[in-house]
Amino acid sequence: MKALCLFIATFLFAWHGLFGEVKNGYELEIKNVRASLKSLNELLTNDNSLSFFQRTEIKASIDRMIAYISYFELTDELLTQFKTIAPDLYTAVDTLQDCAGRTITVYVKFVSDVEMQHGASGTTNIAHEEKDKNTYTSEYGPLTVSVKIASVNKALTLLAHEFGHVTYQVPNLATYYVFYSEYYQNGTFLSSYIGHNSNDESGRQALAFETTFRERYTDFLKNASEKMGSPFALLQEIRKKYLRA
Repeated sequence: MKALCLFIATFLFAWHGLFGEVKNGYELEIKNVRASLKSLNELLTNDNSLSFFQRTEIKASIDRMIAYISYFELTDELLTQFKTIAPDLYTAVDTLQDCAGRTITVYVKFVSDVEMQHGASGTTNIAHEEKDKNTYTSEYGPLTVSVKIASVNKALTLLAHEFGHVTYQVPNLATYYVFYSEYYQNGTFLSSYIGHNSNDESGRQALAFETTFRERYTDFLKNASEKMGSPFALLQEIRKKYLRA
């Protein structure tokens, strides 16, 4: 049995490494959230025995679920926009491999300003597996990276910036982690400084991606038939759809 479990674990780890790509960070829970929202709406509509406090709690849960679904759909829309504007940058991350040739899944979430920490507008986690310093890991598991972006007007530019960090850090994880620990973890810095020491190659790559995206975006706007909506406006439209339901 132990041998079988070890085989299954090894197989799943290897299988995971074959199918890396850019993914919506909300997608792992979205089916459950949608199902729960439907159930709670039905309960609120059909159960006349609910007390005032029960109804209040259910409505609060419904609000949280609508927020989750709204940010899931916003993330989907903004990832599509990014891919349309700068397909080369998107593909560079979508097909990214680490130094061992394993593909990496990069999970992206666009979130509210209040969810971001220390005034950061965009973050990329940096961590490795305890037994393998070349294996990137995040809250999504091994061979994954977690990127979070504030849903502000420059959200796509921020995403380009973080994608630049990702494309450097993944194949250079072991050495970059040492650099990161030496320059950032033992000091107190503004969030905008972390990742941007003058000797930081990840920071240079991030700025290069950002510059390229700005150029792609300028070219895109010249030929666009209509202007893309701001993340805030898109989010409000998505939320209205579920509040009317």
